Amino acid sequence: MISQTSSAIEWGRQDKVLVFLHYFGGAAMSWRWVAEQLPDYRCIAINLPGFGKAPAIASPSLRQYADAVCAELAALNVESYTLIGHSMGGKIALQVAAKSERPPEQVVLIAPSPPTQEPMPDEEKQRLLNNHPSQSNAETTLSSATQRALSQEQQALAIETHLIVEETAWRWWLLEGMNHSIADQMPQLQMPVSVLASKDDPVISYNTIESDVLGVISHAKLITTQGVGHLIPLEDPNWVAEQLRRLCCNTGMEQ
Repeated sequence: MISQTSSAIEWGRQDKVLVFLHYFGGAAMSWRWVAEQLPDYRCIAINLPGFGKAPAIASPSLRQYADAVCAELAALNVESYTLIGHSMGGKIALQVAAKSERPPEQVVLIAPSPPTQEPMPDEEKQRLLNNHPSQSNAETTLSSATQRALSQEQQALAIETHLIVEETAWRWWLLEGMNHSIADQMPQLQMPVSVLASKDDPVISYNTIESDVLGVISHAKLITTQGVGHLIPLEDPNWVAEQLRRLCCNTGMEQ
């Protein structure tokens, strides 16, 4: 790790820039195990507002989250970059790509919340709304989202980042953000879009990826794995890093 602030963490010093947006309940540090395998890139992981101890937005919206990402990139003097979003971060990445004055050169979505409305059983939503923050609730969420055992260090981090999410951000995503469709903006996307998905994801099902992500972003490229759950960057960071290297090399990203 090269540097860390309340809003972002950086690894590496190379010219090619990868920008990472974390999942709901995660934080910038959730990308550590992926970023450490990409020393040939400047990896920037952002704490989205209300997550990872970054200040929350008083009246949040998807557009405000996208604006916060763009403001952070401007502060870091980032112009050309690949934007990688996991789960909630995937939906926010799509909003950035659709509306930013400096859109990414390409977008990589990992087990993304779809640009349509994200399906979640009412019982699960109420469990999350009514029991935050809670150690046992965090452990239940982590157990139900994963297929592969995490290391002790990964497990501890995932629980910690879950517990410190600000209430405003927590409730906004569950009650509004995940239900806000931006599907009508997806035809505006001109850059390459790749989707990394597990066929065994218990949170964003493979059927949802096919219908609500690939069915909406017509030019998106699908890359699949299996035997891992929803937290792919934690469960199999080697595979994620390998796919990112291939995608960045294939597009010849020159800064």
